[in-house]
Parts: sequence; structure tokens; C-alpha cells
Amino acid sequence: MPNPTWPSTLPDAPLAEGLQETFADTTLRSQTDMGPAKTRPRSTAGIGKITFAYYLTTAQYAVLKTFYQTGLAGGSLRFDMTHPISSDTIACRFLKPPAPVTLSPTRLKVMLELEILP
Repeated sequence: MPNPTWPSTLPDAPLAEGLQETFADTTLRSQTDMGPAKTRPRSTAGIGKITFAYYLTTAQYAVLKTFYQTGLAGGSLRFDMTHPISSDTIACRFLKPPAPVTLSPTRLKVMLELEILP
């Protein structure tokens, strides 16, 4: 069964301000008695993290809320979206529920924190 996809009625490009990506940490470090630590790959596929924000209208926020609550079973399911930097299609899952901040009666700034899955 294919992953749900990011709703087409929501913006593709997030705000550049605050966009942060952390690569997957797949290295295992072991301390030695002397000298530098030994390192080796822990796994070949790790989980990265990406955080960014969107400006949304109240109508777009309703779409996001329905996508999160219904389409993704409260954020527990993975989904496909376009990576905001590379434009590749990536599989993601929410780390936290979307965090909206009201800017005006019709505009919100919504922060998303996602894990990038292999």
C-alpha cells in the first residue's frame, strides 16, 4: 500500500527562516584507552530530522489538521512529501503534532518537526 502524500492544497515550499535538517546518525563510537575513539557504521539506514514552518490560511490549516488526524491516524503513519531543499520525494513521519501560532484571524504560522525515514 503506498504512503499517503502531502496534500496538494498545502504549500510545497516552507519558510527558509528556521529550516533545519539533521542527518541520520549511523556511526557507533567506542572510546579507547589512548588516542581517538574508534568508529564504525551502526547501520546503513538511519533516521534524519527536519524542522520547518509554513504560513497557512485557516482553510489550509484545516486541511493539515485533517491530514494529520485522519489521513495519518494522529501522525502515526508515514507519508511522502517533497524535500524542501533537494526536491526529492522523501518518506516522513511526524515527531510532534503541528504547532500553530495565530498571526491574524485568517493566518497562522505552523511549525512541523518530522523524521526522515529510509
